[in-house]
Amino acid sequence: MLLVGLLAGLLVASGEGVGLAGRVGAASTTAAEVPPGTVSRTANFLTDAAGRVVLPRGVTVPAGAVPTAEELRRWLDYGFTAARLELPMTAGGGFPPTGAQPPAGDREQGGLEQAGALVAGLTDHGLTVVLSIVPGARGYQPSTSDLAAGLRRVAERFRSTGGLIGFEVPPTPAAGDLAAALRAADPHRTLWVGQQAPFDPAAQVAANGGAGYITAWADGTSARAAQLAAAGDAFSLGWFYDAPDADGRPATGIGPGEVRDAATPPAEIVRPYPAAVAGVPTSYGSDEAGVFRLVYRPVRAGGGTLPAGTPTAVIVPGWNYSAGYQARVTGGQVTSAPGAGVLCVVAAAGAAEVRVEIVPAEGTAPVAPPRAGAVNCATGSTGSTGGAGAVDAAGGTGGPGSPGAGTPAAAPGAAGADADPPLLLLVLPLLGAALTAAVLGPVFVRLRRR
Repeated sequence: MLLVGLLAGLLVASGEGVGLAGRVGAASTTAAEVPPGTVSRTANFLTDAAGRVVLPRGVTVPAGAVPTAEELRRWLDYGFTAARLELPMTAGGGFPPTGAQPPAGDREQGGLEQAGALVAGLTDHGLTVVLSIVPGARGYQPSTSDLAAGLRRVAERFRSTGGLIGFEVPPTPAAGDLAAALRAADPHRTLWVGQQAPFDPAAQVAANGGAGYITAWADGTSARAAQLAAAGDAFSLGWFYDAPDADGRPATGIGPGEVRDAATPPAEIVRPYPAAVAGVPTSYGSDEAGVFRLVYRPVRAGGGTLPAGTPTAVIVPGWNYSAGYQARVTGGQVTSAPGAGVLCVVAAAGAAEVRVEIVPAEGTAPVAPPRAGAVNCATGSTGSTGGAGAVDAAGGTGGPGSPGAGTPAAAPGAAGADADPPLLLLVLPLLGAALTAAVLGPVFVRLRRR
C-alpha cells in the first residue's frame, strides 16, 4: 500500500546557511558558458535552457554496467528521456575503474573517464544524465570531506559536458557544505541529495529545494512500481526506475568486480507523460480507458513569460497506443506530424491555460524517434496541423507492439541561484493528508506546492 498517514510537518528547516554558502561559492567562481542541454532547478521544478519544466524518466545504470544497443533502443521505445548513472566513490573521494574487468588506466580516477564515455553515448541518443555518487565498497559510508572532494573531482571532469541534470549524493546532513563545494567548482550544476520520499517511507527521492525525482522503489512488484509512477504523476516528479535488492533496500553500492544489470522496468510504468512543459503543469495522467490528459499554464516556472512558440513535448509510447492515437488541444496547436512518438504543442497567443488530451484511435502505433524527448520539438516551430481545439489523427507506420505482462514494454546556471537547502525536497504543505493506493488514481490531490 502506498503511504497512509499524516504529512504532519513540513520538511523545511532553515536554509539560510546553505543559501549563503551557495552564494559565496558562486561569487568565487568565474562564470563560464553553460554547457548545452544542462538541466537545472527553477523554483520547485527541473528546467531546461528554454525555461521549460522538465520531467525526466528513465532507469538507473548500475556501476560498471554498459547499456547495449538493444537496451538503448528499448528505452527509447518506452519513452524514456534520461538515465541515472552510479559513480562508485572510495575513501578520499576517489573513483577507481569499475566493472567485472575494469580497464587499465588511472586506478584512482579512471572511473570518471569510464563514466565520461558512457555519458557521451547516452547524450548522443538525446538522453539527459544524472551522475549519482554511491559507496564504492559495501559497508563504506562516505564522509562529508570525501563527498566534497569527490564532487570537486566530478565537477572538474564534467565541467564542459552537456546534457547533465546534475550530481547526486547519498543522504547527508551536510548538504550546505556540499552545495558550496560544488558551486565553487561549477556554478552551473545542481546538487541533488537523497532522502526518504515524503509520500512513501519505503521509497527514496533526490532533492534540491522543492524539486526532485524518485530514485528508489519500494519493492520489485509491478503493482508497487505502478503506484510510485502514479505518485510521480501526481507530484510532477520525474523518476529513475531501479528495482531494489532481495531485502527491499535500494540496490546501490558495489563490491570488487561486481556488476549488476540495469533493471527491466515493468510494463505498468510505461505511460505517456510530458517530457518538457512550456509552462507550469497543473495536472497530468492517464485514466483506465487509456486517455491521457495534460493541463498547464503557459508561464515560466518561477515567474515571467516564455518566448512565443516554445513547444511542450509529450511522450506517446507505442506500448500504450498500439493502434494509434488522436490528440485534441485547447488553447494551443499541435506542431508535430500526425502519429508522432513525441507530440509537440505550442500555446496560442494569449492563452491562460492549455489542455491536451490523447485518446486511443484506429491507426498505427507511434514510432519512437531515434533521439529521446524534447529535442524532437523544434523551438519556435509553427507546425502544420491543428489550431486551438484541433484534432491530430493517428498516423505513422510500424510500431513496437504491446508489452508483455511485467515486461515493458529559465536559463540553466541557476543550480543554486535561490537559497533553498538542497536536501529539502517537495515541501508538501497539506497537513494531515491521508493517501492510499486505493484512491490514488481518481482523487490523488496535488500536494506539491506551487
